[in-house]
Amino acid sequence: MSTPATDVKAPDLNAATAIAHPSRFLRALVNGAPIYPLLILFGLNCVDQLDGAAFGVLLPEIRRTFGLNLTGLLTLGAITGVVGLLLQVPIGLLADRTRRTSLALIGAAVWGVFSFATGLAPTVVALGIFRTAGGLGKAVVGPTHNSLISDYYQPNVRVRAFSFHQGAAALGNFIGPLAAGLIAYYSNWRVPFFVFAVPTMVLVVLGLRMREPVRGAQERKAMGASQEVIDTEEIAPSFAESWRMVWRIEALRRIWYALPFLALATIGYGTLASLLYDQKFHLDERARGFIAAAIQPAQLIGLFIGATIGFRLMTRNAGLALKLISVTSLLSAGFAALFALAPTLWLSIVANILLTMAGAVLSPAITASLTLAIPPSARGVGLSVGALWIIPGLLVLPVIGAIGDHWGLSRGMLVMVPVLLIGGFVVASAGNVIDRDIKQVWTSAAARSELLHERRAGRQKLLLVRKLNVSYGTVQVLFDVDFDVEEGEIVALLGTNGAGKSTLLKAIAGVIEADRGAVIFDGREMSFAPPNEVAGRGVVMMPGGVAVFPTLTVQENLDAASWLPRRTGNTAEMFAKVLDVFPELQRRLDEPAANLSGGQQQMLGLGMAMLSKPRLMVIDELSLGLAPLIVDRLLHVVRDLNAQGTTIIIVDQSVDLALTVARTAYFMEKGEIRFHGPTAELLERPDLLRSVFLEGAGAATRTDDEVGTANTGASTAPTHTRPAHSVTEECVLETRGLSRRFGGVTAVDRVDLRVMRGEIVGIIGANGAGKTTLFDLISGFTPAHSGTVAIGGRDVTAMRANQRAARGLGRSFQDARLFPSLTVQETLTVALEQSLGSRSMFAAALHLPQVYDSERKASTRVDELIELFGLEAFRHKFIRELSTGSRRIVDLACIVAHNPTVILLDEPSSGIAQRETEALVEVLLNVRERTGASLVLIEHDMPLIRAVSDRLVAMDLGRVIADGDPTTVLHDPQVVAAYLGGERAEAMGLVASGASSTTDLTTSNTNTEEPR
Repeated sequence: MSTPATDVKAPDLNAATAIAHPSRFLRALVNGAPIYPLLILFGLNCVDQLDGAAFGVLLPEIRRTFGLNLTGLLTLGAITGVVGLLLQVPIGLLADRTRRTSLALIGAAVWGVFSFATGLAPTVVALGIFRTAGGLGKAVVGPTHNSLISDYYQPNVRVRAFSFHQGAAALGNFIGPLAAGLIAYYSNWRVPFFVFAVPTMVLVVLGLRMREPVRGAQERKAMGASQEVIDTEEIAPSFAESWRMVWRIEALRRIWYALPFLALATIGYGTLASLLYDQKFHLDERARGFIAAAIQPAQLIGLFIGATIGFRLMTRNAGLALKLISVTSLLSAGFAALFALAPTLWLSIVANILLTMAGAVLSPAITASLTLAIPPSARGVGLSVGALWIIPGLLVLPVIGAIGDHWGLSRGMLVMVPVLLIGGFVVASAGNVIDRDIKQVWTSAAARSELLHERRAGRQKLLLVRKLNVSYGTVQVLFDVDFDVEEGEIVALLGTNGAGKSTLLKAIAGVIEADRGAVIFDGREMSFAPPNEVAGRGVVMMPGGVAVFPTLTVQENLDAASWLPRRTGNTAEMFAKVLDVFPELQRRLDEPAANLSGGQQQMLGLGMAMLSKPRLMVIDELSLGLAPLIVDRLLHVVRDLNAQGTTIIIVDQSVDLALTVARTAYFMEKGEIRFHGPTAELLERPDLLRSVFLEGAGAATRTDDEVGTANTGASTAPTHTRPAHSVTEECVLETRGLSRRFGGVTAVDRVDLRVMRGEIVGIIGANGAGKTTLFDLISGFTPAHSGTVAIGGRDVTAMRANQRAARGLGRSFQDARLFPSLTVQETLTVALEQSLGSRSMFAAALHLPQVYDSERKASTRVDELIELFGLEAFRHKFIRELSTGSRRIVDLACIVAHNPTVILLDEPSSGIAQRETEALVEVLLNVRERTGASLVLIEHDMPLIRAVSDRLVAMDLGRVIADGDPTTVLHDPQVVAAYLGGERAEAMGLVASGASSTTDLTTSNTNTEEPR
């Protein structure tokens, strides 16, 4: 993928220009941008390396001064290194919210002071303290320098800027060992630390002229934003939001996983190189200094090559730079092994030179790629959190030292070769995903720019959602969702069960984390903000059915919801307002919320949301299971809140209710926004409402002639030709007067259902109709309050679930809970456990014949199931590797394994892609043909259920309201009214005047508001 950042052509550079015209070279290096900040950062990075290189080359003298062995020396290095690394995260967080130029200069001053103090250290404890304190200053370099360079210079020239900046390390490592070795040779090891503190302080003074750049300005400029947008500083996220933001960057995570291995290898080789020259080749400090200095030009050469290659790779594809690390890792591992085993000094030096050069080639491109993949507002944290992953590698350094003490230094260094290889290949794997991560940053930046543009044009969009993707584990639920809400409006979010409505609301509220995409609220991105911070910004969610804490009293629920108002000091005023709106709560303040009726619990939930005085209120299923009078009261409160300035998003099972109260509506199906527009326009499209709720959204794209056919009652949804199948008169499943109540709510109300052998019966109904509860009653998971269940003519009402299964009843659930660590073949074998002829573990231990026969039969049955369901290609794949659709097929195969006579399927298409849904039609028909079993399925995908069902049963509020062939049922006035609302359906001409409506049906359920 070529990102917008790489579309601008930067001038090519060459070594001849650098030598002949250095000023021209520097200007071309940054494409005309100010060079002064890069020179200061270069100098600071260089003097930082002077101190570190001097300490490395003088280690043998320091070791002898304080009487340390190899293990003790590496332990000291590990401890001081760990402290510095731990400090990088808070420094990175500070860098995202303060002046980074000041932070960089303060850090330089700190390490300058403690570099001077290193030369004064009287004891090993003092030495450890001074080196650790100096590490505090050095910890500032990574989060601040890289972040500053990213905002000083355009994305397309960052590889060069980072190469130049990292060249300072090579220069410091050249001058440092040479100068430290010579100075120490003619004086002692303490003097170089006094000398190197001087240039550090000089650079700190010169750095006071640096200007602080605007975070993210270069990205916005590359996108073509206006100067006003470019200069707009983004609000710094909290640490929790920053962490969630950077953890979602897959390329960054993979690099973090590699860091312990790379740190152990690179730091280990850097630390032990001087000791190897001392012990193996008996070189003094002057000779070691010359060698260390002579090696550093190789790093400069590597960086120059890296700048050239990296620029070209970044122009083509950012992932290529990371993928090529696998080649570099192989080369580095070979050079590292040669370095450790070299029998002669010259061969050891050559290997060290090649190792240094290989490590420097792609480092700038990696850093530049990461700055593109990390959002500008969280760059400090993103670049610093990696320091924590280095710590495990440092903690293993003493182990390498112990190996060197006992088996020789060369063998200790050789151990790190495979470690280096592992780290390199893990980093290379990030090349496969970094383009997606960069695209995520651009999506967020584009969404913010769009919102600013809309606000300047007078279109006050409060909420902007762009390309939002959300998954639960491996199951993706939302697919590139775009969703807009203007300030002060009420928006209805509609769709069938499983469409992704609640998931979208939870992603907006921060309850679940987005995978990709952007959520911008009031001009500020909150795609990855935790829910408490989202609520603090003015977004409050009222979840459907679980809006209160049932074990707490009403007073305690209100107290818990007042954590936000307590900050503003208006708790008492808001309490009084809530109790004035809902006087029923005043009388029951000391009662547990569980004792309230359904309507009173919704009142309490709405009151808890009101306490926060939200700018945006998100309401999920306001009217679920409530009587019309209560719904009218709650809607009146919602309208009042909106009139007072609260923007509202409402999801409700009643289309009539949602469209009445909202000005704008969105329709969702299978995790995607299918249609959206003003309510007034949508109310004039009865074909659209019918297609979404009764025929599937795909039907809405039919021609006008086809729509007309649909409105006359002709069936157009089925796209599969069902083979002729004989349905016998034998009843295999029957329920009579089946009822179930939950408190005061009647979930299933006197349901009669008959299923014949070989018949496929579909059950439809809006959310809360009682469909899944009916399945729970039939399968024995929930006891019925009245009525009977018969399987194959035998009454099983008193039987447990396993006994009903033994009578021939199979049942699936909405989420296929299979063992993720088993293969498909193993999963099907486990499903046959109850059918095994021999289940004795003693017989299995003795390998008796009956065990062999039983296992052979099970294996044959597994082969049959794999052939029946077309699973041969997945036989040896783990369940966790399968798509959601494939897992559902395996789940169905596990049910069929028991040869059931009746199979209950609860939303088999939920959460699976459209192509898998289409394939599911043939699978279900094939199961019926091959096994002779009857199928009863709950489904909201209307094309699917029409394609497979011989008969449809429609439910509403626990009752059966229609039963017959699919076309007749889907055009039944009561069914249309149940989905769209009676008054709305009648007004649109979808039902005759005076037909039964949802209001009529809910009137019979007024007992739902009786106290429990």
